[in-house]
Amino acid sequence: SVISCKRWATQHRPTLLQPVRHQPGFPHTMDPKKAEENVGFDLRMIQRLLKISQIIFPSLCSLSTGIFGVLLLACCAEQFLAYYTGLIASGYYAVYSSNDYPQFVQHTLQSTGLIISMAIVLSGKQFIERMLYIVWRQVLCQSLHKRYFSGINYYTLNIRDKKMDNPDQRMTEDINKLCDLLGTITTKVIIAPFIISYYTYTTSVGTGWMGPLSIYGFFLLGTIANKFVMSPVVSWVMKQERCEGNFRFKHMQIRVNAEAVAFHMSGSIESSKTNESLKILINTQRSLFIRKILVNLVRYLFDYFGSILSYLVIAIPIFAGKFADSDDLSSIVSAYSFKCMYLIYNLSQLVDLGSQVVTLSGVTHRVSQLIEELNQQQIDWDLNTLKVSSSYTSIVQSLKRKSTRNSDTEQQIHLLSEKDDSQQMDITDNVDPLNVVFFLKKVSINAPGSDIILINDLELRIHKGENILIMGPSSSGKSSILRVLRGLWPVTKGMVAHDFPPGPKIVMFLPQKCFLTNGSLIEQIIYPLSLDAQNPIKDEDCKDILEHLENLHMSRLVKRCGGLYNDPKWNWSDELSPGEQQRLVFLRIFFHKPKFIFLDEATSAVSSDVEDQLYTTISRLGTTVISVGHRESLIKYHHSLLLLDGVGGWKKKEIKNDMADRSGACLGWVSPGANIHGVTPLGFHPS
Repeated sequence: SVISCKRWATQHRPTLLQPVRHQPGFPHTMDPKKAEENVGFDLRMIQRLLKISQIIFPSLCSLSTGIFGVLLLACCAEQFLAYYTGLIASGYYAVYSSNDYPQFVQHTLQSTGLIISMAIVLSGKQFIERMLYIVWRQVLCQSLHKRYFSGINYYTLNIRDKKMDNPDQRMTEDINKLCDLLGTITTKVIIAPFIISYYTYTTSVGTGWMGPLSIYGFFLLGTIANKFVMSPVVSWVMKQERCEGNFRFKHMQIRVNAEAVAFHMSGSIESSKTNESLKILINTQRSLFIRKILVNLVRYLFDYFGSILSYLVIAIPIFAGKFADSDDLSSIVSAYSFKCMYLIYNLSQLVDLGSQVVTLSGVTHRVSQLIEELNQQQIDWDLNTLKVSSSYTSIVQSLKRKSTRNSDTEQQIHLLSEKDDSQQMDITDNVDPLNVVFFLKKVSINAPGSDIILINDLELRIHKGENILIMGPSSSGKSSILRVLRGLWPVTKGMVAHDFPPGPKIVMFLPQKCFLTNGSLIEQIIYPLSLDAQNPIKDEDCKDILEHLENLHMSRLVKRCGGLYNDPKWNWSDELSPGEQQRLVFLRIFFHKPKFIFLDEATSAVSSDVEDQLYTTISRLGTTVISVGHRESLIKYHHSLLLLDGVGGWKKKEIKNDMADRSGACLGWVSPGANIHGVTPLGFHPS
């Protein structure tokens, strides 16, 4: 991609190649000074929650909106039944006072019907709440997955920028808590004003204005107290969630690398590191729970004071003589006590939400931070993609103009700069620009966030028919070139341009570490495509796959899996050796038949015979190969050699191939002892 060095040089983002200060046991946290955001139960939290609500309620006709409406109706039915259920006691007092047995039987039957109806409504309401939670979680997770897997956002978050801790936990545990708490809190908050208004009126009828005023004053004091004790706790909830993610990551790391740890017999040191991560989590939880003492103290104080507040309120009209002439004082007191207590109960419910709101605020901030970062990364990716495409178009048009005016003169290619000014790069080759997949002009590469120059002023064009081998000492930047070409890394200086459609039919990359996704054997081979019932794989393609498996001595793998299409439900990386994994991913090349293939030490775990077989098969497909490797045996499969010296220098050499004209079928293999314009491939020194 075409990226100005100014933009990236000023960001100083931490990377794998630049150690980042972090606490022990943290998988990938950035500098704490940059990581911390001043969060709390404030206006920003409410704004973020409203933005999340726009995702989980995409429209008025959406499923989540419909379920939420049904839930509100269930809550209304609950309150209707709760009112009459609360008056059951006063009805019995009236029956007992009148000594009316038939009325007693009738009231008992009515009460039984109310209780059964209440049980049905409550169970139905709980079921609807769970269904709403499921829909919300599905919608929110799918929305984040769309952003997360768009472009290279997943790579940028986890590997390159690391601006955010544990994005995986934010999309799993945090969204789970967010949707669960939101379903519980939202219905209470929405329906509470109507309930409180009604019971305020009914309470004032019996107690006068002093009754509701006393209750409101009491709970206003509780709300203010809750606000002051809740805000400092929110940031500690976020810290606990981060530590939970780090602790889980450490256990996942051991699970994935269990065999390597066993070979090293390093259980003791890994136990120490895991316990260190646990210690950080426990200390954080301890600090959180200490701060929650005050929150719980306020909560329980107002809960239990609220239990006697109803009797204090009902005492006002009683001692004022309002019910002095009544013959059924006990029934009246019971009825008005219920109304006062239910008003207090609903206000107490809002105060009790304090501890839940603290957790909701924490996870809301964490999920919102992830959404905001993914949105920004998508904007950056779209802009970079546009620059790359427009730059490549400018190059090709310039080449065509220059070639028609004077094919012998130096060709100039115009590239777009950061400010959309045009810069010129010289192209002196007569290569057809339509066959060039990548242009690099004076490209300097640093690991993002690092000042160490890996490669300086690299000029390279990758075009059809020229196999290039990239060699050099370890950490000299060989794989970094592929990262830049793929758009994973920005360039510090210079221009990179390419233009090819998405998908594996034109360009494919095979990284150092083989990635085998979950699924069947056929899904591993057609990766990164997926099975499509509307467009099934042709029988001749399946036949070719089986033939390639047989040639690579992997036909027994089909039996182990139970067939090409059967999902064995296993972790492929645990079941296959490194050599088998490399052979399996090469089948992707044989299936897709791309025009260009970039191999990053893709044959390091196979024998020289298998390596020769793999490269020979690629040559028959007419695929242009760009390889990164250390083996000198790779030289004979390439036309050019790009040598890196490990200190920023580079040199491209043509491989002399006396057999090229006679081979015909091959793209031009050379023997391991061939000369490379004065450079001896056997035992050369990169510097």
